[in-house]
Amino acid sequence: MTYGWIGKILRVDLSSGKTEVEDTSRYAKKFIGGRGIATAIAWNELHPVMDPFMPENRLIFMTGPLTGTLAPASGRTVVCGVAPQAYPTPWFTRSNMGGQWGSELKYAGFDGVIIQGKAQNPVYIYINDGEVEVNDGKDLWGLDTYSTQRMVWNKHSRDAKVACIGPAGERLARIAVILTETESAAGQGGFGAVMGSKNLKAIAVHGTGDVKIARPDELMELCLKMKEEMLTAEHIPIKPSLNPEHVALYGQRLQNCSHACFVQCPLNHYYESVPGVVSPTVLSGQFHCIAPVFPGAPKTFYDWNPGFRAGFEAAVLSNKYGINQWELIIGTVPWLRAMKQRGVLTNLDGVEINPDNPDFWFTLIKKIAYRDGRLGNALAEGGLKAADILKIGKKEASEFWTPYGYTGHWDGRGDRINPIFFPVWIVAAIQLATDTRDPFSSSHGYVAGVSLWSNVLKWDDIYRIADKLYGSDKAVNLQTPYEYKAQPAIWHQHRSVLKDSLPLCDWAFPRIYSLSSDDHYVKITTSKGTIYGPSFEHSLFTAVTGIDLTQSDLDRAAERIFNLERAIQVRSHGRSRKEDESVIPYFEMTEHFVGPTGKRENLDRGKFMKLMDEYYVLRGWNSATGRPTKEKLAELGLDDVSRELEKLDLI
Repeated sequence: MTYGWIGKILRVDLSSGKTEVEDTSRYAKKFIGGRGIATAIAWNELHPVMDPFMPENRLIFMTGPLTGTLAPASGRTVVCGVAPQAYPTPWFTRSNMGGQWGSELKYAGFDGVIIQGKAQNPVYIYINDGEVEVNDGKDLWGLDTYSTQRMVWNKHSRDAKVACIGPAGERLARIAVILTETESAAGQGGFGAVMGSKNLKAIAVHGTGDVKIARPDELMELCLKMKEEMLTAEHIPIKPSLNPEHVALYGQRLQNCSHACFVQCPLNHYYESVPGVVSPTVLSGQFHCIAPVFPGAPKTFYDWNPGFRAGFEAAVLSNKYGINQWELIIGTVPWLRAMKQRGVLTNLDGVEINPDNPDFWFTLIKKIAYRDGRLGNALAEGGLKAADILKIGKKEASEFWTPYGYTGHWDGRGDRINPIFFPVWIVAAIQLATDTRDPFSSSHGYVAGVSLWSNVLKWDDIYRIADKLYGSDKAVNLQTPYEYKAQPAIWHQHRSVLKDSLPLCDWAFPRIYSLSSDDHYVKITTSKGTIYGPSFEHSLFTAVTGIDLTQSDLDRAAERIFNLERAIQVRSHGRSRKEDESVIPYFEMTEHFVGPTGKRENLDRGKFMKLMDEYYVLRGWNSATGRPTKEKLAELGLDDVSRELEKLDLI
């Protein structure tokens, strides 16, 4: 019997309408699930160079062994493929989403879905307890994401969970999302546009099955102990709160964003019956992550004020149309504001560029979703590309977007609301340089952890924990900014892969710091003894699957996946150290937060280059090319990958 995994992966060829079922075990042993299995499929099936809108591109939805179980914050789904948002070169990467969809997919009989080909006309897929239908979707095409979900429920079952696209995805906007429920979305990557390119409007799943657990009593004990720890110690040192006025007027309440999560995130709320400002509607929905910045963030870079109701309306509208909210708030609007300040661009077809004005938000979102006019069409391509198309504001665009086409995210300067200070962002710079997208949807652990916890713990406590976790307190030491920073970068990259493969929520894992333990290091006591926070993922995996891999075994699997991702980049685009170093100018700019040292620091290019040398050596990669060596790939059981790269003279 298979525990954790269902054992089946569904493949749907939209060109032929045929479906097939494949064995999950073909991949699970070496690549765990989620991001890992999707990467293995991509290596086997994606051509070395591929446009994201080619029918041959794969759109891979993958769960993991913990999805659908009681494991805390485990109800996530990874979405992978060649990403339209990546710029200037679309390449393979990943996104992920919460909600109930992934768990329901497993209850319906599958660990994942591989979509290939292109339907001749709009379709949607309905999966019901192992049965698969590719249905006519003409009456869904053109609907927003909320209306699409309601229509599918009317056709099938209100219990079905639906992942779908809005008008932005239909029009191949490169910042289009795949959305489920009212706010959970695979946001980064532009995978909504990949669905649109395949004429695929939605995937609905309904199941009455279950996930077999190898050691149910052990899992239950772990879940209860972890719940107690998380709710006592706080997963981040910011307490959630409610606005009494919003509670009274709009029923504001705390809302978890995915199945099996009991962690109360401070910026994760649900509102009901909020009157629209621009349109005569009454709106309800989830409001979390970056969405609360739509109404503005006083005394920050985002100090605009259209009012709460208008901000909520803009957030809901972007979800309905299926647009990446992070791209809008952190990139597009600040860039437009900068263009107005320069006098280069003052209005959107007669509506002034003014974030204080609700009409501005309504007009901007609609123009992007429908590619309305030259400006709407350009912004739908993503900010960096829009600057190239419009031939304006390239310098300003490079301040808001990283070199791979993603807006800044927990990197010390891109999103100017998160207090990432020097030298914490040095580790963020390494991670961003060597990834395929902004990495911080699943790698908050170091940059957010150190920055936020330094406000409530003594630095001596943080140094002691760093010494225990990373091998040296220099990993976080303010006095050694360029020493021992490659080690935590690699540790958190591997944990990012592991979390995306199980998958688990990044805000809840890894568990490191605590306000309640005597040494401020997370730990729980179970019938098996003391388990420390960084081992929680491993404990959950072994309890669910019954496979007694060691923590080192899981870490090695994560390293294997990360190296395979790099190999895909090398094979497809000749990825090398040159591309990695393209992030350096971004970090040489001067918008970084002032940290505990009281100094505003920019990147020292020479010291960072030496740090990158150290990173490549620790990875077992060629420090001149930034590519995995034959020896490293062989060590990870990727000999076939090594042979192919060698045949192409890329190793």
